[in-house]
Amino acid sequence: MTLLDITIKLPSDKQFDMSCLADCAFLSEIFASKFVELEKHDSCRRRLINMRGHQFTEKIIHLCDSKLIYQMEGNGPVKNHRGEINYIQAANGDYLHYQIEGQSNTWVPTWLLKIVMYYDFTLAGKRLWRSVNGC
Repeated sequence: MTLLDITIKLPSDKQFDMSCLADCAFLSEIFASKFVELEKHDSCRRRLINMRGHQFTEKIIHLCDSKLIYQMEGNGPVKNHRGEINYIQAANGDYLHYQIEGQSNTWVPTWLLKIVMYYDFTLAGKRLWRSVNGC
């Protein structure tokens, strides 16, 4: 089930590097949460995340100049969590298209989880824009 499907506009006059979305310090700032780099497993980068009272581990499956794909390992607040972020360069500007698939793994119904995630990622998108823009 699609939990999140948003597009985040990036500043048009700034260069964006997808590798920053794998940087734990940068993500900690953008999401106002704690991201900590873990040891690689099966040559995949991994990170421990503390967000909204939940602790979980994600592994980065794929990272290139235009795409980042990750998934949650083990039990977390979202069952079968898989995220994909695509960097889109268009005539009218640069964007990140962010999709998350999964379903609630807690007492929170999936429909409510979608609302909370939309709110959190909208705020994170605003922080990302300010950070990339250098404000």
